[in-house]
Amino acid sequence: MNNFDFSVLTSEDILYAALGAVLITWVIKIIMKLNKIIKNPMSLLDKSEDLRQVIQRCYKLFPMEIVQFNGETYKRGMKLKIITMQKKIFEGEFIGCNEKNMLCILTSRYIIAHEMTNIQKIEILDKI
Repeated sequence: MNNFDFSVLTSEDILYAALGAVLITWVIKIIMKLNKIIKNPMSLLDKSEDLRQVIQRCYKLFPMEIVQFNGETYKRGMKLKIITMQKKIFEGEFIGCNEKNMLCILTSRYIIAHEMTNIQKIEILDKI
């Protein structure tokens, strides 16, 4: 490498080398994506469809659209803030309740089911 004279390189040589590097990188990335798809074809499925199916299942598991707690009435779709007896706070959309006195909330990251007896306070953030 010490014997190589870099002064003989023209700007065209450097441009071709850069374009070649970009092309090689692009080809390698495509091959990696194809390899990932071949190993796991399920990765092509639409994640929003999966979420919709999970939410539909929650509606079936928590069929009661209205729940009463401490004299207040809450309806499916309301944005609620739940404070548990353990002082945990969940904010999300009320999905429903079931016959086992479980409340289901869809947060921005999770679907949470919590026993009504372990809830200290419910606040309405946004009515439908």
